[in-house]
Amino acid sequence: MGRKRHFPARLPVRPASGKGGIYINDPLSILKDLEEKYVTFYRQGRYADAEAVAERALDIARQTLGPGHLYTITFQNNIACLNRIRQDKAGTAIQPAERSTGKATLSLWLAAVLLVLTLIIPVTWSVFPFFSQSGPVSAAPALNPGEGDALPFYRVRAVFYPREKTIAGEEEVTFECAGPKNEILFNLYFNRYRDVGLDSSEIRQYAFQRGKDRGYISIQRVLHNGTPVPFKAEGEVLQILPPEGVFPPGKQNITIDFELKIPYIADRSGGNERGIWLGNWLPTLNVDGRPSPPTEIGDPFVNLSSTYEVLFTVPREYSLVLSNVQKIREEGNQQVYHGIVERVRDLPIFLNRSYKEAVITLGDVQIHYYFYSPSSRVQTVLETAKRALAYFQDNVGEYPWQQLNIVENDMYLEGMEYSTMVLVSTRALQNNPAGTVFHEVAHQWFYNIIGSDQINAPYMDEGLVQFFTAYALNGQEPRFHGDVYGLDKSVDEFNTWSRYQNVHYRNGQKLFENLYVVMGRDKFLQAIREYYRQYRFSLVSPLEFKHFFAEKTGDEGLLPAGRRN
Repeated sequence: MGRKRHFPARLPVRPASGKGGIYINDPLSILKDLEEKYVTFYRQGRYADAEAVAERALDIARQTLGPGHLYTITFQNNIACLNRIRQDKAGTAIQPAERSTGKATLSLWLAAVLLVLTLIIPVTWSVFPFFSQSGPVSAAPALNPGEGDALPFYRVRAVFYPREKTIAGEEEVTFECAGPKNEILFNLYFNRYRDVGLDSSEIRQYAFQRGKDRGYISIQRVLHNGTPVPFKAEGEVLQILPPEGVFPPGKQNITIDFELKIPYIADRSGGNERGIWLGNWLPTLNVDGRPSPPTEIGDPFVNLSSTYEVLFTVPREYSLVLSNVQKIREEGNQQVYHGIVERVRDLPIFLNRSYKEAVITLGDVQIHYYFYSPSSRVQTVLETAKRALAYFQDNVGEYPWQQLNIVENDMYLEGMEYSTMVLVSTRALQNNPAGTVFHEVAHQWFYNIIGSDQINAPYMDEGLVQFFTAYALNGQEPRFHGDVYGLDKSVDEFNTWSRYQNVHYRNGQKLFENLYVVMGRDKFLQAIREYYRQYRFSLVSPLEFKHFFAEKTGDEGLLPAGRRN
């Protein structure tokens, strides 16, 4: 697998060089202490003392952990920030850096200050409201976490190593526990790519046509409120245990050090010589204490709406594509990106190496299309995406982000939706570009904004998206279909994609056509707008869904039974 880049646990670390190096038994603990000293001196305005601490820490990090480690990069950035502050105080002119939206500028020294605070204050982020609110460091999304909002907050630092096809990272998660817990569970969805039991699936047989390449996520260390805690990573579940007793109710802070191996395959996460696209790659809080079923049929992923702050380092030959994130600096052969992405189900990324790009706008929203093939259908893709955005903003609710990224790839599926990013296969661009793009953009509202149970009730998003694609894109007039069967089946009850789609896509569409006919056009669309207002950024259970639409129609018999709260 080549060289590994990760956060070492409590093991001796030898110097990176055999000459003039140092030997430290636990460099991470020492660097953590130095980081805290740096914070103290920086807050007190003692910049000379802060710089001395940062230089010492940088020397330790370079020699014990190597030049590409996150701590090394962190303290390099800290020193650069202090240098810029000194230059600014001396009256040195600093060139402004453009914001990603092109609407305003940000002086480079201020960006560096905010970056340093981002890097060195992992636990007390709530003290600095600009971390989770609209701030000058990045383009502001339309909606921010409200007062008393208990959405999880993820802070992610990551470095991409293309030769090893790995990402080394640290993820810090702050969230609320309503009551005491004897364990905290995270999803490790990316371990699906190491599960050999799925090799016979339709997707794997296609994805492995250019050779088998496994992917996985390896957990290196877990901290709770800064203290190492026992954990067990097995399959797609990370189980975190309290050192004694239980995790108390209230605010929790979990830090996870990990290494990700990227599979260069033709799947919804994968890559090739042109670029890499990843969804569901980070550990995410488990919603209900139950692991996802081991299947590649459907989308067996359920995540809470969350806010992410990102610091991502990539080689110069790559660019990071992620809504609301911008490049803040270059250093040597690396580029560093930073930003805050709010209220998303996942943090999808695209590492672009040699794609072409086209852009179209709708109001304040930019639609970026990344493509490479002769079948890319640029005009059709952009115009359809713009049409879909306009339709759903007018008839459902606002699109809460400032960018939508569409990425062509060679996966088995025709399309795949993530918050702010849509994947479209070359095969779909050849056969049904408008229908695929409209369908996937519609998912920005149905699952990504209005969350639902994609495992046990996929019709809640797939059926509604199919309905709107037929009705709003193709002009199909809804009709009444009578009783609709099979919507109580979960994704693991299907052994082929065609059977799954016949139920949750096509029968799901029929369910919404029935509701439309019974309610009438105006009341149906009014109900959908209310559905958006009531449940945006929430997870709607099948039972809640049934009660909501039963109240609108006055006929509970039209709706499937809710399987799960």
